[in-house]
Amino acid sequence: MENQEQQLELDFGMLTVAQQERVDSFIKNQKNVLLNNIKNSNAIETLLNEGGFIKGVDYENTIKTKIVTGEKEFGYGADAFKADITYETVEGSISILYKKYDSYTNKIVTQKCYVSKNSDKLECSNITPQYRAYKPTTLFDKLVENNNKAQLNYNSANREKAVIDYTVEKYKTLFPKAEVTVGRDYYKSYRNNYTEFSIVIVKFENGSYISFKLGYENDKEFIHKKHDAVASQLNAIELLNIFNQQN
Repeated sequence: MENQEQQLELDFGMLTVAQQERVDSFIKNQKNVLLNNIKNSNAIETLLNEGGFIKGVDYENTIKTKIVTGEKEFGYGADAFKADITYETVEGSISILYKKYDSYTNKIVTQKCYVSKNSDKLECSNITPQYRAYKPTTLFDKLVENNNKAQLNYNSANREKAVIDYTVEKYKTLFPKAEVTVGRDYYKSYRNNYTEFSIVIVKFENGSYISFKLGYENDKEFIHKKHDAVASQLNAIELLNIFNQQN
């Protein structure tokens, strides 16, 4: 009798008892996930507020519930089946809003960093030096430090840009036949890290050039590298004769 009922259910496109139980279990599980996510997001938001973060300024909460209706596939192989179901789910996240200087656009932009909770601490690796959880007040201090750094980087870049523009125009005026360009060079610093810096290159038609490393103010540049295309073609005796004539 039970097998006949199951066969009728299949013939009329109805779910078997086992299939219905599987669907009900899925819907119930989605409800539990939703409630847990909302509970966790509320706890994160409470910690952020307690730490000094302001919603809409320092963080955003885009978490919201959504009703999903449609066909879903359950099971595998011979046990696989499809059912039209309706269930509630949750989407979105809580993100810290932090500032970063974008050198390509020369602007301070706002970026987002996902924040998670670990007991009574919060974690947001984009604004902290270590990948670990911090107390909410400490994490807020890290956000302030990060945003201040973005402003300093912006100020420094624009100060450097002004010096570069001035220096390029200066050598274009002094040597109108020369090609004056801006480049980048680097030096190896402590622990073999490489540090890049801007240079202004004044190059002549014969291949000779001088590159200048810039100072923090106008007219404070100094020679970084130089190349004499004429002298490079001379042998030792020819060079010594030139040096001798200079004495």
